[in-house]
Amino acid sequence: MNAEATPILVIDDEPGIRGGCQRALEAEGYLVCAATDGPAGIEMCPRAGTFHLALVDLKMPGMGGMEVIARLRAIDPHLVIVVITAYATIDTAVEATKRGAYAYLPKPFTPDELLVPVRNGLERRSLALEAERLRGEREQRLLEVAYERSKCRTVINCMTDGVLVVNSDRQVVLRNAASGRIAGEWAGLRMPVRAEALDCPPLVEVIDEVLGADREPTFVTREISLGDGVFMACAGPVAEPGGMSMGAVVVLRDITALKKLETAKSMFVSMVSHEVRAPVAAIESNISLILEGYTKGDVGRERELLRRCMCRAGALRQMVSELMNLTAMDTGHFSLSRKRIDLRDVLAEAAESCSESAAAKRSEISLDGVADSPRAEVLGDRTALISVFANLIGNAVKYTPEEGHVRVTLQSDDCCVHVNVIDDGIGMKPEDCARCFGEFFRVRSRDTAGIPGTGLGLTLCHRLVQMHDGRIAVRSEAGKGSTFTVSLNAADNHGGESHERF
Repeated sequence: MNAEATPILVIDDEPGIRGGCQRALEAEGYLVCAATDGPAGIEMCPRAGTFHLALVDLKMPGMGGMEVIARLRAIDPHLVIVVITAYATIDTAVEATKRGAYAYLPKPFTPDELLVPVRNGLERRSLALEAERLRGEREQRLLEVAYERSKCRTVINCMTDGVLVVNSDRQVVLRNAASGRIAGEWAGLRMPVRAEALDCPPLVEVIDEVLGADREPTFVTREISLGDGVFMACAGPVAEPGGMSMGAVVVLRDITALKKLETAKSMFVSMVSHEVRAPVAAIESNISLILEGYTKGDVGRERELLRRCMCRAGALRQMVSELMNLTAMDTGHFSLSRKRIDLRDVLAEAAESCSESAAAKRSEISLDGVADSPRAEVLGDRTALISVFANLIGNAVKYTPEEGHVRVTLQSDDCCVHVNVIDDGIGMKPEDCARCFGEFFRVRSRDTAGIPGTGLGLTLCHRLVQMHDGRIAVRSEAGKGSTFTVSLNAADNHGGESHERF
């Protein structure tokens, strides 16, 4: 028997019909199994695919043909059933069709009459199975496409860079979540939307440049401003397999911090070139005067020149120290050892460190009522706090005209100890007060032109106070002096000693 022969089941209680069908079908190469009644036929078809077609007699003892049809269709929905009966009526034909029969063949019939519905039914079954296979493949591919789309969308939405996809009609058809964070108004845009709706002409120019390329793919990289940020827009074409452009994709990377760093570096180089060159040149000049004999053995004159060298060298040392401290804070290598300390002693030492510069300007530093303050203990790092208050007092002396007055007061309340450093110097404008704690910031005016400084002292003070869980604030008015206030938690409201790394 042919291994590829199509299996057919014949269920009929008449031996002549059963045998005749079997012989006619086997002569055509089909594999035929015969059953004498419905239960035997059902038992021979335990699962779907056992037979491709069944010939079923309607009138059989025991289980009728209609029930057999229903049972066989329940086992295999794709089984083709051809009804054979000697009692052909319209009603039985309709009922058999409702039960799932494909064709209706009245007895008696010739072999040729039998083969026609068999061949047509098997062809129909083959087409139905192929259609189902194609539907399954289509559904699987749709699932795969949906999965790939979902995966791509997930990847795009997880990107911290903003992504925009624009079609050839200049419509934004896709954006990720990061783009909504870059420009809040974009989050409310419903796709698709015209590129102009982004309300960013520089970005639209980048898109148009990519979409307007005639032949060779054009990739554009350009800095653009969006809101308060600066972004690097990298745009390129989205091409079909044949090379035709379907649109463009734009990736927006936030470089605001890098631009600020670049500006800070530029300011730093400018500051260092000025603040280092001037004192080094002054030191060289003063030493040259002594070495070349211009002082003519005048000891007083020589001591004055050397004092100036020491002053300039001290300013350089302070600048290096401030830079090193700020670098240590930025890299996490700065540590504080906080203990109970008396701010009265700290303020006295800080004022003493500034006494020489105050004397040179015939200015006065007074600790008003500090020694008599009943509550002055805080939990802090002594060296760090001396640096804070020496910087504030030194700044007050530096920006106060000769014969000025710098007052330091100490006050306390239920939870904090407040230190005020008050001067009657040149003061600051409101906009300068808002920026004075920023790195490398210095007030630029005719009054400050000859005053040396790095623009890092107040930044260092601000960070050190924050590390002590404190606050620093300034009140100032141009021409009327400034008041810097440092507020620290009283030691009574703190725990024990601690060593902290920042």
